[in-house]
Amino acid sequence: MSAPRVLIIGAGVGGLALAQGLKRSQIDVAVFERDTLLDSRLQGYRLKIFGEFQKKLRDLLSDEAWPEFEASCAETNLGETTLNAPDAHIIASRKGHLPDGVPLPYTIDRGMLRQSMMRGIEDSVHFGKRFVRYELNDTGIRVFFEDGSVEEGTLLVGADGARSAVRRQLLPEIKLLDTEGCCIYGKTFLRPEFLSRFPEKHRRWMTVVLDQTPVLQTIISGEAPVTLVCEQVRFLNRSENNALPEDYIHWGLLFQNTTFGLKGEALENSLRTEAFKMSLRLTSEWDPSIRSLLELQDPSLTMGMRVFSSSPNLPSWTPSSKVTIIGDAIHVMSPAGGVGAVATLHDAATLARIISEDGISQTSIGIFEEEMRKFASICLKRSFVAGEKLIKTPLAENCKTVV
Repeated sequence: MSAPRVLIIGAGVGGLALAQGLKRSQIDVAVFERDTLLDSRLQGYRLKIFGEFQKKLRDLLSDEAWPEFEASCAETNLGETTLNAPDAHIIASRKGHLPDGVPLPYTIDRGMLRQSMMRGIEDSVHFGKRFVRYELNDTGIRVFFEDGSVEEGTLLVGADGARSAVRRQLLPEIKLLDTEGCCIYGKTFLRPEFLSRFPEKHRRWMTVVLDQTPVLQTIISGEAPVTLVCEQVRFLNRSENNALPEDYIHWGLLFQNTTFGLKGEALENSLRTEAFKMSLRLTSEWDPSIRSLLELQDPSLTMGMRVFSSSPNLPSWTPSSKVTIIGDAIHVMSPAGGVGAVATLHDAATLARIISEDGISQTSIGIFEEEMRKFASICLKRSFVAGEKLIKTPLAENCKTVV
C-alpha cells in the first residue's frame, strides 16, 4: 500500500494548522489556496488562544514554527470594561483572573499566526489554486482546479471557509442560517493623536461599548442595540521579530441587519463597499472619546459582512475515507461568541491526531467527524446566545435558512 497523501483546500488557520500537524507526523500533505499570496486580502485581526488549546497548538506546530509563533504574540491583559456609548461612563470593570497554574492566553495577530504556520511547510503550500470539484476513485481522490490542473491523493480535507466549495459538493443539503446580524471589523493604530483622544481606561484590556435603544423606540420602531468590542494589540518582542505589525486596537461593531433599512444584495453591497462610512453613521451620537476609535481607523483595513451561521444541530452523515471537512467550511459561526478560531483549531488538532494514530479509513474519519460535531455544537450554541445578549438577534431555532 502506498503512503497516504492528504490534500487540503484552504490555507487559513485551520488548513495550515492541520498541515503542520500532519507534517509533524511525517504524513505527505499539500495545501491549495485560491489567493495568490498569503496576505492577498483582509483575513481578520487578533485571536486569543486559551488553556488546553495552547497545548493543542503546540502539538500541531513544528519545532521550527513554535518559537516564531511565540515571538509573534502580543501582550495579554485579562479583564473587561463595559462602557455606555453616549457618555462613556463605566458600567462595569473588573480585572480577569485565572486558576493557579493556568498560563495566560496567547494573543496573536491572525496574519502573524498564519505566517508562523507557514514555517517549514512552504514547499507544501500552493497559491493561486481555486478548487472546482473532486472525483472519487478506487485508490483515493482526484481534485480539479480552475487552472486545469489535477491533483491526486488519499484524503481531501475542505478547509475553505464559510462559502466552502468542498462542502457544497460533499454535503449539499447543509444550509446556513441567517442570524439577522451584521459585523464591521476594523483596525485603529496606536498613534499619538489616537492615544491623546482615546483614554487609557478604554484600552486597558477588552472593552465592550453598549449602545442600548430607549424603551419606546424598541417597542414602537423596533430599533435594536449596537455593540462594539475592542482590544489593544501591543507587541513586546520587536527585538526578536522585526516583521511584527504596528500596534493597534482591533474592534468589531455588531448590529442587526435592519439597522440601515437595507435588505439582501443592497445590504451586502453597502457592507462590502461602505463599511467605513457605515461605522461612522452607527456611532454618530457616541461620546467623542469612544468615537475617536472609528474616526481614526484605517479605512483600507475595514470590512463589513452579514453574519451567517451553521446550525448547532449539525446533522450526521455517512463518513467517507476519502473526503472530510473542517472549520468554517462546516461550522461557521457568529463572531459574537469569540470561539470560531478555537473550534477550527480543535478540528485541526483532532484530525491530525486521529490520522497519526489510526490512519485514514471510513472508521477513523467517522470518529473525527463525530468529535468535531460535538465540540462545534457547543461553540455554535454559545455564539447564538452571545448574539442574543449583545444585539438581540434570534436564537438558532428562530433563524431562517439562507437560500
